[in-house]
Amino acid sequence: MLIDREVGQLDSGAQELGPEAYRAMYDFSPDGVLFTAPDGRILAANPAACEILGMPETQVRTRGRQGLADPDDARWTAMLAERERTGRMSGIARIIRGDGTRIEVEVSSRTFLDAVRRPRSCVVMRDVTGRVSLERELEESRARLSEAEQVARMGSWEWDLAADRMLPSDGLLRIYGLARREFEPTFEGALRRVYPDDRERVRTTLGRAIERRASFELEYRAVRSDGRVRIVENRGDVVVDDAGTPSRVVGVVQDVTEARLSREALKSAATDTELHPGRLPGPGLPAGANWGAGAPLSARQLEILRLIAGGLTNAAIAHRLFITEGTVKWHVRQILAKTGSANRAEAIARVLGERQPDPSGFRETDGG
Repeated sequence: MLIDREVGQLDSGAQELGPEAYRAMYDFSPDGVLFTAPDGRILAANPAACEILGMPETQVRTRGRQGLADPDDARWTAMLAERERTGRMSGIARIIRGDGTRIEVEVSSRTFLDAVRRPRSCVVMRDVTGRVSLERELEESRARLSEAEQVARMGSWEWDLAADRMLPSDGLLRIYGLARREFEPTFEGALRRVYPDDRERVRTTLGRAIERRASFELEYRAVRSDGRVRIVENRGDVVVDDAGTPSRVVGVVQDVTEARLSREALKSAATDTELHPGRLPGPGLPAGANWGAGAPLSARQLEILRLIAGGLTNAAIAHRLFITEGTVKWHVRQILAKTGSANRAEAIARVLGERQPDPSGFRETDGG
């Protein structure tokens, strides 16, 4: 066997172990070991490799390297190019077992010269199908969580107290309007996203929760990267170690700006009704507005209409409110229907009392 012949290449210290020791390592290794020639022939395969590949050594040697690699997996091309360039390769790719099933293997390889100075490669492989599948499921789970956070306008965070490292979720970064590289991952960095007048209250609340090993709830104003202020609710808990020492703080943040605006609008409407019986404007529209078709606009629709009046396009509004452009179009259709308007300029005039000089500039979203 090739493994026996290669022992002569070992240094004098290693030779003291004798060829039997290296043969045992080869035979009993939990990882698959292959020796290959430059033309792709497999010269030897240890028992673990045969088990991974699901075939006896004679069949492994007959199949050759090209018969094992999944031709539809482009990762092999990159790894083989790496071996040509450096004499080594490593990575994860698919192989085809004897029964035709495909599995993911972690492969590492190094080229050497045998006793007569012929190039040979030692390939070590490990079946990582389960790990790759788990990682894929975790990635899909993270993607679903990110989508759920976006729909609910929520985010989460974790604060490692010992390292003072703050880890925000994608949803929290969306609330702040930040890319991950723009977020300073410390407590003070996170505190800078809080409206200045609210920072001391946030600091005090968290400090008290850590001291008492208790959960907490607070509402405060957050400042986005574009300077807009949002109202958020933050709920969390303190995690302690086995000794009872606080080690982490975890929390969930939700943007409740629209809910608060609607609540304030309802309060305003109730007050207006008391002052002017018989007139009850709907949430989101100012008292005394021209109601057109009479249906009330939501706080979100009023916000969109104001942005339209400011000259923003669908795409710009979607980016600013971190919603989809299709959602903006849907709200525009609702605004036109509720106000009985033929176009956006007319809706602005009816609701906001602002006459637009050039209605042609509002054609983008008329009718959706």
